[in-house]
Amino acid sequence: MRAGVIAALLLTVVGLLGSGCDRASTKLTGSGGDEPVADAAPARPILVTQEWGVVDGMLSVVVRNTTDRTLRSAAGVITARDRNDVLIVSSLEAQDGVCCSVVDLPPGQEFGLYVDVGDAAEEISRVDVAYRDVAWASADESQPSTLEVRPVQLDGNGRGAVVVAKVHTDEPMVAQASVQAFLDGPDGTFLAVVAGRWYCFSQGTHEIRMQLLHPVPAGTTVDRVVIHPVADDPDGTALNCAGPAEAG
Repeated sequence: MRAGVIAALLLTVVGLLGSGCDRASTKLTGSGGDEPVADAAPARPILVTQEWGVVDGMLSVVVRNTTDRTLRSAAGVITARDRNDVLIVSSLEAQDGVCCSVVDLPPGQEFGLYVDVGDAAEEISRVDVAYRDVAWASADESQPSTLEVRPVQLDGNGRGAVVVAKVHTDEPMVAQASVQAFLDGPDGTFLAVVAGRWYCFSQGTHEIRMQLLHPVPAGTTVDRVVIHPVADDPDGTALNCAGPAEAG
């Protein structure tokens, strides 16, 4: 993978069950006695948790933006517990500090989060995701994109797996894009996310290779690949897309 790629990292992320959406009932009282109980509308989650999975000590979680606005940025906090509700891991303890930022996620799009759990990964029974530092894009900032992506093949070996995909755009240049592949295990259930960010997609079709640094079982397949442009530049470096594409 070329040097221009920021964090083409594997993600094996696991599940989430209620991403911060709690129901509450409010009992109204007055001097005349108890009034009928009124059900308060449930708080709308920032992102809805779709599914989670574990492979080789990695927990991967897929969330979806079900709103009508682009989520400009948010910091996700993943917590995983066992069947006795004992905390197994929190992403706040991640040593590399890369988990779990979501940036420029359009309406209807999915995003994969991941955290290293280790040997305790198989004990996970419940996963929750909360969010902080949330910022939404305004309506005029949410522009459609011509970026399209499709999986080509999944190559594997004892050390990991590589997803090969084709990216196409009709735009003259897409400076940055987030690409994520969602893998299913042999039984057809969600297993892991492979993710990366690529720079400088010129008009036309490009092949990219996304590496998962954890082995996957035989029979693993690519269920889908998603792509969306991003404006955030993690290290603040100005991009120069005048040369050959850095996507791949």
